[in-house]
Amino acid sequence: MSESAIFRDRSKLSPRYVPEELPHRQAQIQQIVHVFSDAARDPDKFPLTVLHEVGAAGIGKTSTVLRSSKMIEEQFAKSRLTLKTAYINLKLQGGNKFAIYRFLLERIAPELPAQGLSAEEMLRYLLRYLRENKQYALIVMDEIDYMIKTSKDTGIIYDLTRLNEFEPDKPCNVKGVIFIARSTEFYNRLDPAEMSTLGHVPMEFHPYTIQQVSDILESRAGQAFNPKAIGSDVIDKVSSITTSREVNGDVRYALDLLLYAGNLAESQGTGRVTLDHVRKVHGQVHPSITTEELDQLSKNHLVSMMALVRALKAKKKPYVELKDVRLYTAELVELLGVKKLDVEDYLDDLKARRLIDIKSLKEIGLHGASLSELEPVLMSRIKGAK
Repeated sequence: MSESAIFRDRSKLSPRYVPEELPHRQAQIQQIVHVFSDAARDPDKFPLTVLHEVGAAGIGKTSTVLRSSKMIEEQFAKSRLTLKTAYINLKLQGGNKFAIYRFLLERIAPELPAQGLSAEEMLRYLLRYLRENKQYALIVMDEIDYMIKTSKDTGIIYDLTRLNEFEPDKPCNVKGVIFIARSTEFYNRLDPAEMSTLGHVPMEFHPYTIQQVSDILESRAGQAFNPKAIGSDVIDKVSSITTSREVNGDVRYALDLLLYAGNLAESQGTGRVTLDHVRKVHGQVHPSITTEELDQLSKNHLVSMMALVRALKAKKKPYVELKDVRLYTAELVELLGVKKLDVEDYLDDLKARRLIDIKSLKEIGLHGASLSELEPVLMSRIKGAK
């Protein structure tokens, strides 16, 4: 029996959890699996295939691709073949091409040394390893638009979509590369050769309807909460909030809302999540700052955001100047015993992640978030970060 009166398994509300069944994304799953349906039958003749998925945050792109990749792996296993999926979130594991390829090598061939190799050499080692060990791979690059927006090097798209040209006289054992993006705006930063290899026709993910969100939340709530701990009234309310213009269909925010409302109900000992719990949590949390977004931030990112929060609290204004944020950054660096950091770089990245608003060096803000609620969350994560 669960020790919690509210939760059966709160991990089922985590953005990292990918359910066996994805309501209202079966068509997209079938489409991806169909593209690779012949790969397991004769993989050496199946060409390197490139897909790119586009849609707003929190509408199932990543879960759909990861579920599809599992099904493709199972098809290979039935043919007594090994297919490995290497998933990389470029917000979390990105940086530059060298770091990404090193991580890719670690995911597919951890026994191979990456030290001393150039980026191109790592890709050649990877292809050789797969071929010599008669294994195959599917590469998933999530948040590719974020990397293209924040990096001057867009060559990763050219490299990965032309892996079959590294050694054209030999089969390429990477069977697919899937790019995931929030929009097609990053196309404007690609040169014609990169755009040509990527292709001009993405698989578009449209926002969920309110009924679809309700179906998804009912499914997750059934796995996460104890019977009678949550009612249809709460599901309906969260679904309505999620499909509002403010949240724009982000189901990850909906899951966070259920999780925090459940935590609040648990702390109050009510034994049941109520509409008041949902209203209170929604009034305190900014839709763009989800647990997943915070999980992707480094310690320096967190310190920089905390400095902005403290500056905004002290000034009691919607915007503060860069010099104010620098001042509170210096105080935090000394208080926490961390290395001195260039806060401007981290603020720019937080803006690129759409977590803060920068209009100018004299107008830096954080819209919609409750500063008093966000501050202890950030401090807790800073102390727990490496």
